[in-house]
Amino acid sequence: MVLEQNYSQLELMQARVKFVPDGWAFNYVGKAFSIRNNLRKPISEGERGKNPGAYPYYGPTKVQGYIGTYEQDGSYALIGEDGDHFLKYKSHSMTQLIDGKCTVNNHAHIIEGTNNAIREWFYYYFMHRDIFSFLSRQGAGRYKLNKASLEKIPVLIPPIQEQKKIAQVLSTWDKAITISEQLLANSQQQKKALMQQLLTGKKRLVDKNGDRFSGEWKFQTISQISKRIQRKSDGEDHPILTISSLSGFVRQDERYSRYMAGESVKKYILLKQGEFAYNKGNSKTYEFGCIFDLDCYDTGLVPHVYVCFKLNQGLSHRYFKYLFEADYLKPQLGALVNKGVRNNGLLNIKPSEFMNTKVPVPCFDEQEQIADVLHASSETINKLQKKLDALKQEKKALMQQLLTGKRRVLVS
Repeated sequence: MVLEQNYSQLELMQARVKFVPDGWAFNYVGKAFSIRNNLRKPISEGERGKNPGAYPYYGPTKVQGYIGTYEQDGSYALIGEDGDHFLKYKSHSMTQLIDGKCTVNNHAHIIEGTNNAIREWFYYYFMHRDIFSFLSRQGAGRYKLNKASLEKIPVLIPPIQEQKKIAQVLSTWDKAITISEQLLANSQQQKKALMQQLLTGKKRLVDKNGDRFSGEWKFQTISQISKRIQRKSDGEDHPILTISSLSGFVRQDERYSRYMAGESVKKYILLKQGEFAYNKGNSKTYEFGCIFDLDCYDTGLVPHVYVCFKLNQGLSHRYFKYLFEADYLKPQLGALVNKGVRNNGLLNIKPSEFMNTKVPVPCFDEQEQIADVLHASSETINKLQKKLDALKQEKKALMQQLLTGKRRVLVS
C-alpha cells in the first residue's frame, strides 16, 4: 500500500509528483548525489585531432570523439549543462552512463552515486524528465542547467536495494532494445546492399523457371517510361499534400500546422494514387530532392513546382518505387544542379531536365523479381521496427510506474 507522507504541495509540484511512496524519501540532487564537475576537462577539437586514441571524450548528450589521454576512471552518470536538447526530453535521453577511462567536457555535469543513491537511479530518473523550470535562457534556443540549479532539482529516492532492483529491471529492457536496434540496423544495411546490387544489374536473379536473367537492360528517360501530369483540381475536396524527405507524402495542415486554400491552391497539381512526384527541395537526407509515389491517399493536391508523372503500362510500379527510394537519380540530378544556380533556395532543375534523366529498365519479369526480393527485405525491416517501437513504448510505461512508486518491485 502506498501511503501519503507529510510533504508540502509546493515540494510535490516542483518534483512533478503527486505523492511520495511509502518508504521513499523526498530529496534534492545536491544532497542525494555527489556532483563531480572537478573531473571535467574541456579540450578543443583541434587539440583532440592532435591526440587520437581509444579513450572516449564525452559531451552533454554523446561521445564527441576519442583521444589518447583520460581524466577519470570510474562509473558516473552525466546530464547536459547547456544546449537545446532539454526541450526534447520526451524523445531524447537527457542522461548518459559512463564507465572506465574517459574524459568529460565542460558541457555536462558528472554525477557520482552515494550511500543513499546510485548513479543508475539518477540516470533513469532524469532520462526523460521535464526540468525546464530549472533552466536559464542563454540566447535564442539555448538553455543552461548550472550546477546551483541542478543541486536544487527535487528527486524521489527509494531504499538503495529498491533502486538497484528497478535499475536492473530497466537495464534488461535497455539490452532488449539495443539488440532490436542492432538487428534493425543490420537489416537496413542488408537491404541497402541488395538495392545496390539488384538495381544496377550487378546481381541478376532467376526467373520462374529457375534460369538466371541475362538480357541486356535498356536505359530510358523518365519521359520515355512515363507521362507527365499537370492536371489541376477538379473542384472536389482533396487533401493538400507535401513531400517530407523522411516520411513521403504528408498533409500540410497536420505536419506544418497550416492549411492552403482558395487562390493559393489553384496552381496545385491533382495527384492520384500510384502516381509519382519529384520534390526538388533539398534536405540532409535527399540532397538533390526526392521522388515518392502517392500511396496513403486516393488523391491529393501538391505544389505546382513538383514534377509529377505516371508510369506507362507494362512497367512494374514497385520496381521503380524501389529505384527512386535507392536515390538512383542522385548523380544525374547533382550534375544538373552543378550547372545552374539556386533560385530562392530551390534547386535549379527544370522539369524538362528531370524528365530527361535516365533509369535502367529490365524486362517486366525481372523488374517484378527484383521488387519481390526488396519487398521481402522491407517487410523484415517493418516487423523489426514495430517490435522496437513496442519495446520502447513498454519501457516508457514501465518507467512511469517504477520511477514514481506506482508499481513496486520485490526486493529479497
